[in-house]
Amino acid sequence: MLLVDGTPRAERPGIAGVGVVVCTPRGQVLAWHTAEAPAQTSMEAEYQAVIAGLAFFLRHYAGAQVRCLSDSRVVIEQLNGRYAVRAARLKPLHAQAAALARQLGQVAFLAIPRDLNGLADALAGLQLAQTRVVDLLDRDDEGEGVKG
Repeated sequence: MLLVDGTPRAERPGIAGVGVVVCTPRGQVLAWHTAEAPAQTSMEAEYQAVIAGLAFFLRHYAGAQVRCLSDSRVVIEQLNGRYAVRAARLKPLHAQAAALARQLGQVAFLAIPRDLNGLADALAGLQLAQTRVVDLLDRDDEGEGVKG
């Protein structure tokens, strides 16, 4: 199973944290991954998480059956072809996710309640927190000082 979540960064628009968790069908965590990705909206962040997750899975588990789980019902329904992708900014992200899914073979996209996606959500938030720490340290290196 592949659990994914994306969280846009409110204080620095255009950046999202993504969290990816690979686990067995019984929930044993096999691997996890965090990353920063460009995103202006929560929908873009969710698509970036799917893309990061599918790319990670393709690199490390190619050939294995994959179920991609997300708490973004709209993204899942769009990837399953049940909802249209109308927003111009989402169309290239949808195409990229669909291309990765084709490379993996058969991918089952499933929507899950947010409370069942806690680890991927926490990893997305962790990535954003790490980015904030780096930003603070960069400012300190530039002589602005770290303010608490």
